[in-house]
Amino acid sequence: MVVKERRGRRRYIVFRTDRSVPTEELLAVFTSIFSPRGIKTPKLIQFDGRMGILRCSHGDKEAVIEALARRGGGDLSIVTLSTSGTLRTLRERYFPRKGRKD
Repeated sequence: MVVKERRGRRRYIVFRTDRSVPTEELLAVFTSIFSPRGIKTPKLIQFDGRMGILRCSHGDKEAVIEALARRGGGDLSIVTLSTSGTLRTLRERYFPRKGRKD
């Protein structure tokens, strides 16, 4: 039995906020978005103040994207940019390393 059969597939979602925000505030916003909808809060993998990556299960991907899109109200706007099955793809595309030697 392979690991993916036990834990399930994962999806990574890149998002952008409309302003710079501390990580603690972002996590509080995520809790307020996902808890009332009965969605397990996705794990924040990476966040630089404006852009970040969330990890969720394969089955919750659509619900997470929809919850972020329907958020409405509030003073923080969150826009999803892309989804992938691999973290590496998103990091290369949206978070390029500075001073990288190829």
